[in-house]
Amino acid sequence: MYDRTVRRRRLTLAGFVALSLILLTVWFGESAGGVLHSLQRGALAVLAPVQEGANRAIAPVRDAFGWAGDTLDAKSERDKLARRNRALEEQVTRQQFQLSEFAQLKALEQVNAANDLERFRPVRAKVIGQSPSLFYSEIILDRGSSEGIEEDQPVTGAGGLVGRVTNVVGNAATVTLITDEEFAAPARTTRGGVAGTIRPEAGTPGDLVFEFADKTEEVEEGDRVVSSGSGSVRFPSYFPAGIPIGKVSRIEDGAGELDREIHVRPAADITNLQYVTVLTSVPEAALTATADPAAGATP
Repeated sequence: MYDRTVRRRRLTLAGFVALSLILLTVWFGESAGGVLHSLQRGALAVLAPVQEGANRAIAPVRDAFGWAGDTLDAKSERDKLARRNRALEEQVTRQQFQLSEFAQLKALEQVNAANDLERFRPVRAKVIGQSPSLFYSEIILDRGSSEGIEEDQPVTGAGGLVGRVTNVVGNAATVTLITDEEFAAPARTTRGGVAGTIRPEAGTPGDLVFEFADKTEEVEEGDRVVSSGSGSVRFPSYFPAGIPIGKVSRIEDGAGELDREIHVRPAADITNLQYVTVLTSVPEAALTATADPAAGATP
């Protein structure tokens, strides 16, 4: 029974193959107006509307699959671009930070060279902590007594004076900034050598005041202010003479000359300190002002 079924299927297949060969032979052999060509054109005329309808019916499904594939490809490309963008942003951020550090280090070297501070054996330190507030302002350095840093040593930053060391341990030091409410230092103008005291303006962080000046009428906006050291050998200043402190930003006139309030903008950017230098060896003579108050001042 099984063998007869198999033989019958084989004979049927062979018959279809033979019929196909015969039809192909006849189709290729007859003219364009032959019977088979006419049947083909008739079949196409009948089936074309059916095929068009089928294409229209499956078009939304085909478009949906195409849209899904395109969407997946677009999402994958978007994710790749997003990852690449994040990597580039991180690279740009690192480069900008490195450029900022380089700029501060270069400015530090310029301050030290311009004001002959190298003789004080400056120790460069990185700022690892900063806690400014309205009435309290200090930074923490990554260098300490192991590098020769001691309390009361002056600290400079990019631009000029930053503050003085107020606490030291083996590998760290705390610096009280010139914006701290308790800060005060003898200072003078480079133009005319007008002497006075520099201190922070109460309630205005980042604003300094040049007060107790002996000739306030000679001070003008734009005048540079530097540390003046001390006129007393017995009570020397913490800061050597000639370190840039800032520039006169505005002058508020009062009822009399003694009521003039002279405001000074710090030379160093106190809010953006990354590196500073601590003057670790300051000779006592360097902390004492010279007889000529204009001597040693930087232009």
